[in-house]
Amino acid sequence: MTLIELMFSLTITAILVGTLGVMAQAVGQYSKYNEGETTALQQARVGLERLNRYVSEAYATETYPGVVVMDETISSVRYPDTVLIWRPPNGTPANAAGPPLIKELIIICPDPAAPYRLLEITAPTDSRTIQLNDASINSSAGRTLVNSVKTANGSVRAVLTYQLRTASPASGSARGVVRLECELHPTTAEMSAFRAGTATWSSLSWPQDTFGSNFGVRQVWLRSELQLTSLARASDGSVAADAMTLPFFGSSALYYQLTP
Repeated sequence: MTLIELMFSLTITAILVGTLGVMAQAVGQYSKYNEGETTALQQARVGLERLNRYVSEAYATETYPGVVVMDETISSVRYPDTVLIWRPPNGTPANAAGPPLIKELIIICPDPAAPYRLLEITAPTDSRTIQLNDASINSSAGRTLVNSVKTANGSVRAVLTYQLRTASPASGSARGVVRLECELHPTTAEMSAFRAGTATWSSLSWPQDTFGSNFGVRQVWLRSELQLTSLARASDGSVAADAMTLPFFGSSALYYQLTP
């Protein structure tokens, strides 16, 4: 083999090795993204399915609708990222007419200490009552109570996902990107108007007009959005800058009967 042939052979070999290296890197990167997306999909599906089951199995009354979203406002921006569900462990509440006990609640929210984790929280030994309605929960006292349950030593926490996307508001620390919105049909205001005699039973916003002269079916509708990262997080919670955002949406409903 002449020197020219040897140099030509080495050049071709170098090109092949470089090409194989690029291909191996691309395959490894694709595998990493595929694994992260598969994990995110599985965790989001499990989380949303559990949320749907808990909502459909909730206990409710006219005063305590069974599902309430707690929000927080930072720099005039609202963050509705905590949902409380009245679901007694054995199906029967301690107080049939309410109020619920804290130990009968399921709370789903980002972890206050690590917002990239979505938690399911219960407090099985907390027998205090809680005014589970929108006005009470979204008062200063209501938020303080719920936040204390989230971090209490006696609370039990299960992680639904470690891949929650986080973002920082204009002021304050990073938050998990979760959005939960709950609607009542008929609304609390409509029921108050009926009880006050300023609205008729038939004029209330019954879903699909499901009502009669002595009953009506109320709908509690919860819409959910979770944003997860396409790459798994490191042990310190950090995630690669090139991780993509994967949005997941859910819809859950509870139906129960009201009477005039």
